[in-house]
Amino acid sequence: MDNKIIVNERETGKTTYLLNEVDKYWKNNYNVIVMDSATEHVDKSLLKKVMRTYKDAELYEIEDFDKIVLNNNSYNYFLENYTTFFPYNELVNTSGRIKCFDLSYFLEKGHDVFDITGDEKLYKYYRNLYNMLSQQIVLSLILCERDNYISDCVVIMDEIEFPIFSYDISQLQKDISFIASVHPENSFGSFYNSFEVLQDFKPYIKRRKL
Repeated sequence: MDNKIIVNERETGKTTYLLNEVDKYWKNNYNVIVMDSATEHVDKSLLKKVMRTYKDAELYEIEDFDKIVLNNNSYNYFLENYTTFFPYNELVNTSGRIKCFDLSYFLEKGHDVFDITGDEKLYKYYRNLYNMLSQQIVLSLILCERDNYISDCVVIMDEIEFPIFSYDISQLQKDISFIASVHPENSFGSFYNSFEVLQDFKPYIKRRKL
């Protein structure tokens, strides 16, 4: 297990760093998975850049409520039955391709609903769906690698939020590694407790115009 994280503000070069990591691992024959939830500056998002750069990239846009099993079932139930749920098939049936998971739908839905209705409870409902989807995908990745359905994996995550849970899913990790970037306000998800802050990231600082 080798989990690394960049915690820094916007416009400091985090996405560019992650794109370089995608390129490095892909060229070294790793099984690369990209997770992104960009809702602002979409064209600058890691996911869009990967899709434009690599012809061997497969995009999964998740908009189906029924795919988020963790929202209505227990953690143990998912552990016992994960091979019947999303994204098991997507992970094991697309070998030789970069797998790109777009998690923005439920995040955007929450903002859209709140802008229209001002309903904070409904906003939190969609935000929770997004957080649980993040957890479900990562948990599936860890389990698939642990059980030898996938191998030689590195997961690159740009601005992904996770829920706060009492259990530590990193304890299930075997050899799969995660590299993530987050804004300081989004670094509280329980999964990030297992991450080491990346020491070789040097933020790009914009010069102030005189």
